Amino acid sequence: MRTNELTRRPWRAALMAVCLVAGSTALAGAQPLSLHIPDETVAPGGVLQAKIDLTEPRPIQTGGGGMSFSDYQDFLGLAVNSPNGDAAAVGVMRGPTLRLRMVSPTSDIGSSGEYPILATTLRVPATAVPGTRSPLTMSGAQFTGPGGAPYTFEIRPGVATVGPAGSASVIDVTPGSATVPAGGTIVINGIGFEQGTRVRLKEAAVSNVQVIGTTQIIATVASTVHMHGQEIELEIPSTRQRLVYYSYQRTAPLGRSTDPLIGAVEPAFPRRFWTRALVRFSPATANDALGFALQNEGTVPSQVSLTLVAGATVVGPIGFTMPANARAARSLAEVFGTTCAAGCALRMTSSQPLHLFGLAGDRAADAVLPLLPVTDVATVLDLATATNAPAFRTGELFHVTGLFTPGDVPVTADGYVVLVTPAGEYWSLTPQGLQPGIRPLFRPTTVAAASTVDLLRLPLPPGAALGRYQWLSALAAPGTLNLLTPIRVTTFDVVP
Repeated sequence: MRTNELTRRPWRAALMAVCLVAGSTALAGAQPLSLHIPDETVAPGGVLQAKIDLTEPRPIQTGGGGMSFSDYQDFLGLAVNSPNGDAAAVGVMRGPTLRLRMVSPTSDIGSSGEYPILATTLRVPATAVPGTRSPLTMSGAQFTGPGGAPYTFEIRPGVATVGPAGSASVIDVTPGSATVPAGGTIVINGIGFEQGTRVRLKEAAVSNVQVIGTTQIIATVASTVHMHGQEIELEIPSTRQRLVYYSYQRTAPLGRSTDPLIGAVEPAFPRRFWTRALVRFSPATANDALGFALQNEGTVPSQVSLTLVAGATVVGPIGFTMPANARAARSLAEVFGTTCAAGCALRMTSSQPLHLFGLAGDRAADAVLPLLPVTDVATVLDLATATNAPAFRTGELFHVTGLFTPGDVPVTADGYVVLVTPAGEYWSLTPQGLQPGIRPLFRPTTVAAASTVDLLRLPLPPGAALGRYQWLSALAAPGTLNLLTPIRVTTFDVVP
């Protein structure tokens, strides 16, 4: 195990002091969360993509609210964006109203202002009357930052306008979320395209554009590009109409759950792929609806096995084939015949990498929260931290210990130990000392035996910000942020 050498380099103690002092003033000039829903013009028979932007980047841990689309039909999909790809969202569609819940365990939603945090896609009736205007807004919204602190916020609504007959619209992009290599192609389907239509991607140059009639464009990219959340801009030459569409994979739903709440679910999956995964559910009441959402974004079917473990009771495994480019949401009751009243865990294995998360539904609120999985490894594996006291004053010895607890099978992982200040700033413990953001303490290391490691030992520096701090620790699959363990939290206070 590679240990941090912070105690051997005095200048790193000064860096710790800067971190703690900075935490005391960061909130003084904090701005409220400012959201913007852009105006959209949509052709009859085309697709409306309603987007929620942040005016300025702000880290969001949870969020939600209601959106109404009374003049549209056929809800086609939902996508959530975060730079690290750990965000998930669930919409419950009731008639024209979509009730949203989103979550990011690392508060990664909104940390970049370059892309919408959320995009919803609906079909516009071919009979829609040109010039019809509909509001685009969010009601009953709530957002929290790191640690669950609620934001004050403002929402600037937009307007969706039905454009004139014959105007253009992007309907779908293929591939929607995969990585396209240099020289590869993307297919843009829609209506109203014409020769000379210009295509621009935000993160890659387009080397060739081939217009296949009025409904399809094939664009060749000059460099590798990741398509999920990719901004695609089209300009129609005769009208100068400008279309902006954010790409994501729209998989086909495999029917609907028989549960009234889970059956109304529209899932937006994190950019995490699993072949072995575990979702833990808390004990359920009669008001709860528990389930799971599964997606095969790939081009080949996957053989899937699901097992439910509730105490000493094991139900399954249940095996089935998950088709390519498909998604499903089901309740635990309809699949396993249990409501999970005493708490349970869902185990999933698959022959191909899939998306998965759990669904925690609240029937009274008519809303569903996503429950993110962890890797279901054959070993019990843990990384936790401990401090030598619950509270510290300036000059007192501050000691942080890492506790590594593997199981029977050695596991190779990256390790993260992150300090959250009272102001909500994130500082990672690295071999070079404390650094801002989410960074690894060590790159892949094989954890083969239980061990206790000194991570930090120094007198608490003068000027340390008063308040509560958190150490967050976890192990992740090498080179990714796919967590192999739950995030362990250790708190301590700096007092006068």
